[in-house]
Amino acid sequence: MDPNLVMNRLGRLARLDTSVFDEVRDDLNETVPAVAITLASSVLAGFGAWLWWKIIPNVSVSKAFFDTVVIGSVFTTVMYGVAAAVIYVVLVQMYRVPVDLFSLVRTLGYASVPLALSAFMFIPVIFPLFTMLPIALLLVSMIYAVQSASNADPAQVVIASIIGLAVMILVLGLIATSTTPGDAVMGAGPFGVLIDLN
Repeated sequence: MDPNLVMNRLGRLARLDTSVFDEVRDDLNETVPAVAITLASSVLAGFGAWLWWKIIPNVSVSKAFFDTVVIGSVFTTVMYGVAAAVIYVVLVQMYRVPVDLFSLVRTLGYASVPLALSAFMFIPVIFPLFTMLPIALLLVSMIYAVQSASNADPAQVVIASIIGLAVMILVLGLIATSTTPGDAVMGAGPFGVLIDLN
């Protein structure tokens, strides 16, 4: 793993250079960095949720840091992996499109970068932007990643990506609503905060 190469690719993704997905798709050395990027993005989203609890509602909640940053980040990372598995199953079983699972994992790992924008959802007044925008950008990024990892038709890619992200949001939303009153909402970043806004 070359950290400089990974940082270069992340910088290119920030400039909307989607050719990064084609590069990491077949690079076996990018599997671990891709998973690490997903974890780092989830941690940043969890950190943003913790800051949101401290600044926006300005309430003291028990175990807020642990629930949002630690547990929430783990749940988000695991559920992103589940979303990848769902996308794989939809493409392979429903559409009969041959897809290499590890290529999909590598491209989707890099596609998780928009989650990191949730770190800014503690900013008063505009916090809903950093709650919803990362999820929308995540879907777009996932579509590009899945398209790169498969030979599926664009409509199949969009449907598979929406189903995968929907499963992730549904489960994280259920986890977020299962907390007891007075506790921080689990489910890192925008997922827990969106539930709390309703």
